[in-house]
Amino acid sequence: MSKRQNSTTAAVEERSKVAALAGTGTEDQPKRPIDKSREMDVDGDAAMGEFEDAFEDEIEDEDVIEREEDSDGVEMMQDDDNDDDEEEEDEAVAEKKRQVYLPGDQLGEGETLQVDNSAYHMLHSMSVDWPSLSFDFVPDNLGNNRSLFPHTMYAVAGTQADRAFRNQVVLMKMSQLHRTINDDLDDEDRTDEDVNDLDEDPILETKTIRHQGGVNRVRVLQSYQSPLTATWADTGKVHIWDIKKQFSALETPGSKAPPSSQQPLFTVASHGTVEGYSMDWNPDGRLLTGDCAGNIYLTTRRSDTGANFVADRTSFKGHTASVEDIQWSPEEASVFASSSVDQTIKIWDVRAKARRFALDVPGAHDSDINVISWNRKSRYLLASGGDNGDFKVWDMRKWADASGRSTPAAEFRWHKKAVTSIEWCPTDESVLAVAGADDQITLWDLAVELDAEEEARHRDAMVGPGGSKRDVPAQLLFIHQGQTHIKELHWHPQIPGVLGSTAASGFNFFKTISV
Repeated sequence: MSKRQNSTTAAVEERSKVAALAGTGTEDQPKRPIDKSREMDVDGDAAMGEFEDAFEDEIEDEDVIEREEDSDGVEMMQDDDNDDDEEEEDEAVAEKKRQVYLPGDQLGEGETLQVDNSAYHMLHSMSVDWPSLSFDFVPDNLGNNRSLFPHTMYAVAGTQADRAFRNQVVLMKMSQLHRTINDDLDDEDRTDEDVNDLDEDPILETKTIRHQGGVNRVRVLQSYQSPLTATWADTGKVHIWDIKKQFSALETPGSKAPPSSQQPLFTVASHGTVEGYSMDWNPDGRLLTGDCAGNIYLTTRRSDTGANFVADRTSFKGHTASVEDIQWSPEEASVFASSSVDQTIKIWDVRAKARRFALDVPGAHDSDINVISWNRKSRYLLASGGDNGDFKVWDMRKWADASGRSTPAAEFRWHKKAVTSIEWCPTDESVLAVAGADDQITLWDLAVELDAEEEARHRDAMVGPGGSKRDVPAQLLFIHQGQTHIKELHWHPQIPGVLGSTAASGFNFFKTISV
């Protein structure tokens, strides 16, 4: 029997800073069979479409892999005098048989995995016509730090179609995103507070813009009044779009965006025919783009209208291979960081006339450095993710020791394949989300520090199949699975704790019980 794996969740018990997650440590839910996820492809220019929640319904007819018998398989006695003792014994036996599932664990014959909805406040999946390498959230006017369900969110994605002329920039409005944490509960187990958790599918509405060539990366200027969107095309061109009118049409049912909104405001041609992946907006409207030849160019907006741009023809030089990611400093408006296939991280100042880097870390990783993220709260922290699956955290206050060598403040090797996306939580300075080509999204709290006694309890709790011990970092909070070929993740800027991710298999939008 083949093994299916639909958005499984593993959890690690932590008692230092954050409560036990996704199955609550030794209280983890058993593995259970799951029905095949249902999907709905959205027609590109359709005004509205509903998509099925792949995690909506529970299978009722199949058996749950959990023993309700004693250790010998004999039916329980009904002696009232011994009920309490037998219940305690049965619970202990069942508890012993429960294991925390981690990626790589072997399942028994006939066993499959099912999402544990109690580990998520919200979990929804969706897909559109073509897969997306990249997406970004779009700011809205619904308020900051909102927490009431159901949620509404806006996003932009770029497609990777089978033909260049079929590619699109997809503008998405997801509404009626209800809480799903109680989806596994029976009606008799629900409380009065749970009755508002409607078992309904979210609503997806889309608008599309034709895009010549595949979209390698999408970035949105985080401004509700002027949400300029840049797309890195595999043709070597960077297009800048004004999506305000398109989103106004999404916000007002029945309205249409003018034909002019289908054309880019400006096209950056500085890179010639060399494609790239790295790109980032400065809040003031300046755009940095890096290509596969190691060049970085700056494009500046001349006015607040968003209609006038000037692209530099002189590049920032210093990388000897493809520039994989770029991040503006959240503190210094003229400073940015870049990472490269040349295994270096470099710090630049756009005011430097020589267009050379100011600082660098040679050999920051033992492989390509795919992604970086600058902490928006602790602005001296920079995270980086490598092609060999490791990720590191750098303290800019201690960029180099007395000998000139740079040493990371923290380093983790959990992912088994390349780190494809990394991003600090915007509301918690110690929390970091990491996505990998091993089909995992992991959440980390780097503030967790265990004393010797806590460390011993943590090791004892990490028991694998057959009683084997597993090396699980105490800082690992949560593992989200279910998508294949995960490419990018982002925290929602206005809904604390909500994450979005894109993969070859589609999008996930979720909020765990851990953050």
